[in-house]
Amino acid sequence: MLSVNLKRFIPFISLLLVGIFSFSQSIHLTMKKDVEDDFFQKSQSILPVYKFQNKEIEPYSKFGLEIDPSQSWFSIKKFPEMKNCTDTGYTYIYFSGSDNDKRQGYILTLIGNYRRSRRTVYFYIDRNNDLDFSNDGLPDSLASFQNGLKIQLNNINTKDAKYSFQLTRFKYGENVRYKNLLTEHYQSHSGQKQFTNINYCYREQRYNSVISHYKHKKDSFTIGIKDENVNGIYNDGCIDKLYVGPYLSQINSDKLFLIKPVITDNTFEWGGKIYRIQSIESNGNYLNVSQDTQLSTIKKLKVSKKSPNFTYYNVFNVEQSLNKFNKQQVYLFFWDKKSLSSEDALYLSKLNEEYGERLKLITLNHGDKPKQVKISFYYDNIKWPVGFSNSDIAEKYFLENVPRGYYLDKHRKLIDDQITPKEMYELMNNGLDS
Repeated sequence: MLSVNLKRFIPFISLLLVGIFSFSQSIHLTMKKDVEDDFFQKSQSILPVYKFQNKEIEPYSKFGLEIDPSQSWFSIKKFPEMKNCTDTGYTYIYFSGSDNDKRQGYILTLIGNYRRSRRTVYFYIDRNNDLDFSNDGLPDSLASFQNGLKIQLNNINTKDAKYSFQLTRFKYGENVRYKNLLTEHYQSHSGQKQFTNINYCYREQRYNSVISHYKHKKDSFTIGIKDENVNGIYNDGCIDKLYVGPYLSQINSDKLFLIKPVITDNTFEWGGKIYRIQSIESNGNYLNVSQDTQLSTIKKLKVSKKSPNFTYYNVFNVEQSLNKFNKQQVYLFFWDKKSLSSEDALYLSKLNEEYGERLKLITLNHGDKPKQVKISFYYDNIKWPVGFSNSDIAEKYFLENVPRGYYLDKHRKLIDDQITPKEMYELMNNGLDS
């Protein structure tokens, strides 16, 4: 009787175990803050400085454009102590972590000693966006010998949620024509605001991204989050964005995707595995992910199916095509100078020397500058053919990390998409390729 009852429960137990083990152990990833994404160095955002004339201040309405006349002006409630300041300017800094019903997105900032001199420049930021400068703490300061300043703002509603940005002076005598155009633009389109001088303004660069680099055995990737609405919070659904890329990579703005409102609905595929995000700390300090074994991968070439054709250029600038090597086995190997090990280089040479007639060897550099690859080819006396990968090839072969090897049979059907040069050599050496 006991055995009969046990048999009844076996299917249930099996389903329960599937549910329990459908997710692997959670991976805790500590996020590095104040990182530079790919947009950081490209940013041409300018913080224009206007001359402060009275306590009535125009609200932000796209600086550099005429003010919206329908908007009422702000009145400063209480000024900060500015004893060491001989002149005063103002600007607005974008930060939505201090939003209120009346003022959203941009917070007023008074600038003491805004003119370029030997005096220290003081930034009095209305951090809580209440137009009272007496309750915001000490000002941020920029000494005359400093070229730039990093400023941190705190979200007024979420503990430990912070946002940082970099302000950099414009250098005298550089990009004169460009600066003259900017000066003309702001002078002509600032409404009643009195623009100071472009040399008194600042380049603004935002540290609104966090990142973590994960590596365990053969699994590795980089995951990042971009705080798109700049409020110091990193789990705003349908606003903030995720990035997943190769290990030790930089956040690429073209590869960002929106965070879904329900955090556990966010999944990503990497290295032939599906990962599900379990949680994201609101302040961006960490996130937790786990492998989801119930979902099937889609970003992967199917074994025994024909591999896609592609064209590439070798180091001699000769165009070649995978189709040219029909009826010949192919070993396709992607690499870069940083990841190429001495073992991989050794067995690539052995494959080319010993099995070059039976096996077509295609090695494609992915990520290095072509000039440097050509120099290495000649001076390092590389004994195997070298060509150049591109984004189109990488996309076709779902290339995520390098190095990575693909073994194709005589009909271009995929045999293995994770085979090292040493493993390929041993396969050929043992005659198992046939």
